Amino acid sequence: MDLVIDGYNLLGSRGGLWGDVAAKRDRLISELSGYARIKGHAIVVVFDGAESAPAGPALPVSGVRVLFSRGERADDVVIRLSAGLGARGTIVSSDREVRDKCRPHGGVILGVQEFERRLAGTLDGSLSSDQADPDPDASPGSAAKRGNPFRLSKVERKKRRRLERL
Repeated sequence: MDLVIDGYNLLGSRGGLWGDVAAKRDRLISELSGYARIKGHAIVVVFDGAESAPAGPALPVSGVRVLFSRGERADDVVIRLSAGLGARGTIVSSDREVRDKCRPHGGVILGVQEFERRLAGTLDGSLSSDQADPDPDASPGSAAKRGNPFRLSKVERKKRRRLERL
């Protein structure tokens, strides 16, 4: 599974982007590296900016590829990566624009709070693979559904299968 994470969106959900942002970013990358080692997922985390970024296009960190947007918005980079991954991609962002533009690519979209719970649960060993928490960031379904009312939508079934692997 390929994860693309909107880095500052995730950091913002952890209490804001003030103070020593570089240290917060390094701590997040370290946690994602541990998560990648445990789960075996390919992870790309995208951050806005270039002033604190290293000279190269990406900084590889033990299972995590770190990208800085350099002259464009990180949201645009996430959307472009989502298009390249298609249905095998899992996008982590609570930004409505990112979620809306990534949805047509066929991948699974997770809110940062849901991913944060999975990340913390995996790192401390308390989350089993059969737990599937509902996504508080998910948009409500259409009222004019057709078909079996007891069966989840195709998008929701795909999301649940993906969550079982997170």
